[in-house]
Amino acid sequence: MLLHCDEQLLTAYRHNGEKGAEALLSKWAEYSANPQNNPQFFGQTLSPDLFLVSEEVAMNVAFSTARKYWGRVPMEAQALFKRQGLDSTFMNERLNSFFYSQKGKETFFEQLYAQHTMNVEQLIWIVFGKRRDVHIQTTELQTIFLYKIENEYIVHMIYEEDAQFWHWLFMKKVYSLLIHKPLEQLTFIHEMMRHFEYSAQKSYTHVHNFSYNYKKNLDKCITHVDNQNPSCLAKKQLQLYQIVAHYMWTENDFRKVRELIASFEIEWRYSMYALTEKEKVLIAYILLNVAHQEQHEEDVIRYGEYLLDDERLNNYAIEIMLEYEELLPNIKPTPQAIVKNYANNYLENLYAILLQNYVQTGSYVKGLRFIKEHALVSSKKIHEALVHKKYNQEQFIAIESAIQKDIALQVNNSLQQIGASLEEWRRNYRDPEAPYYFTAQSSSLNMMNIMKVLFVTEQYELFEKLMEMYKKYLLVDEHFEEMRLFISAYV
Repeated sequence: MLLHCDEQLLTAYRHNGEKGAEALLSKWAEYSANPQNNPQFFGQTLSPDLFLVSEEVAMNVAFSTARKYWGRVPMEAQALFKRQGLDSTFMNERLNSFFYSQKGKETFFEQLYAQHTMNVEQLIWIVFGKRRDVHIQTTELQTIFLYKIENEYIVHMIYEEDAQFWHWLFMKKVYSLLIHKPLEQLTFIHEMMRHFEYSAQKSYTHVHNFSYNYKKNLDKCITHVDNQNPSCLAKKQLQLYQIVAHYMWTENDFRKVRELIASFEIEWRYSMYALTEKEKVLIAYILLNVAHQEQHEEDVIRYGEYLLDDERLNNYAIEIMLEYEELLPNIKPTPQAIVKNYANNYLENLYAILLQNYVQTGSYVKGLRFIKEHALVSSKKIHEALVHKKYNQEQFIAIESAIQKDIALQVNNSLQQIGASLEEWRRNYRDPEAPYYFTAQSSSLNMMNIMKVLFVTEQYELFEKLMEMYKKYLLVDEHFEEMRLFISAYV
């Protein structure tokens, strides 16, 4: 079930690509009541009157479309469910009773309204009451989007056929809302803009230098929207998204990120929408990483200690991840492991970065206290040995055994045949093409920083044993040479 404007734009797109669809939008714009308000940062806008619908229409369109495409178990998924002991006949009966009941319709719409998106895997979770470990590669209908705009709704589908067009159209609709609707009517801006960005990527994968053009047009668009709207919560959220987008899409030059943050903090400092603690944590996390990239050690320490104080980062991490999914790397932390890629978890990365900067500023006593206070800086076994001063052979054997297990899990994700995993690791961990190369580099660097602290603070026994293990399992020539020069200079 397609909206009339969607059908017309799809036909134009199929005939002459994006140019054809933009030409049709230009034609419609000629009859617009306010043709001047069409700045074209992301091409022509689309009048929201053409795609915003009532709650009843949104519910009917979304539910009937989901029933048409997801009302039966797809053939390609039947084998997956069968392996979990779920018969396709049983599943189809459950889907049938869900899609042909008023309660099913209400539940579907409630979930779609709360989550703003729906795909077939989410639907299966809703119908069968728990998550199933199934990943259905393709269905004719990929995603349903739903957002409330004051008393109306934008409901939009992404179909497998002409997927690039459907992403282009979703992006166009969100962009049109920003231009034509009062910003205070838009809720969940951060999530809507995240979907907007994803659809922009899908629409313009063919465009050279996409990230540069996206940021440039985004800045123009947000400046225009700022000027057209009074202060409101949505305006602050839009500017926060702009900061995060620039940070995530910038490789080396962070000047624009710092400028945006400085302007943002000035604008909202004394506003009725003053920064919340969560927003302060988000900004501090970005500035920490910018300072680390630019090698401003004192700033890294200042922001890092702020984020760890009162567990600020931990307290707001889940909220930040819900709003900015990719900002905080969130692979499960492994406090028992010393061999790991620290960048995979936001908290482990914070500890590793802070320790590195304590070392770089010569704050070795502070670094020792830091290692003793937080097991995640090193590992549970090393932490235990240092805190309780268990410098005996049994403890050192336990540390080495833990390192061997770490490596086996990195190589084969298994503790079976540890010896073979160690041999494979030794052969390949210095190879940039190896899947665990970055793990080895990250672990080596962190181990070096730990040992520098131990050496300077005269924890010689633990230092010597860790150095033996380092040479056996993690030796990276440039790191080791730098360590040798460090010790020579210190002595």
